[in-house]
Amino acid sequence: MEQVGVFPRRVRSVAIATGAASALALFPILDLLYPVLLIVGGIIQPRYPSPGRWLVWASAAELWVILITYDVYVIFPHPMSAPPLMTMTFSIATLLLIWCSAELIADGLNLLRARRSSVRVPPLPVGWPAWTVAAVLNSLAVWSAHGIINWHRHPDTPGVPDNSFYSFGFLAVTGVIVISFDISLIMRVLQLRNMSWGRK
Repeated sequence: MEQVGVFPRRVRSVAIATGAASALALFPILDLLYPVLLIVGGIIQPRYPSPGRWLVWASAAELWVILITYDVYVIFPHPMSAPPLMTMTFSIATLLLIWCSAELIADGLNLLRARRSSVRVPPLPVGWPAWTVAAVLNSLAVWSAHGIINWHRHPDTPGVPDNSFYSFGFLAVTGVIVISFDISLIMRVLQLRNMSWGRK
């Protein structure tokens, strides 16, 4: 039986497969960060439920911007001119990402229903895995902002589609993820602190 807060094995398997397929598709442009984080999140999630869940959600959301941008602006407009291997790997990665996202949404809805119907339990302690994920996500936000600034200074950068959707979509998704995680982490710390003060 799966532990509370841990993805079912099927969800973790789909997440890892999506990360591997995305890494294969994105390898020519060396954009392997989010596929790797998706794989890592799927692997560590049973041991570290909350940080692993955030890594999987964040990586899948970021991959949507990357894969859809390349599908819409590079692959779909010129399917015959794109290398066959590139077309195949991007198609497989996109289908797996759709499947992975559907599994994540369904699991999230089930988790919300379970929490509403169960007795409220104290928040888990904030350990080093949560702070590590916070450092990773906030570093990604800074890195994304830096990359977007450089892209606007040098819009002809090889391997990056020349469109505003990629830059602003990427920054918007990253910002929502990082702000949501930071608020979640701060709320947990405050709840734990209030509980410790209440015992005194």
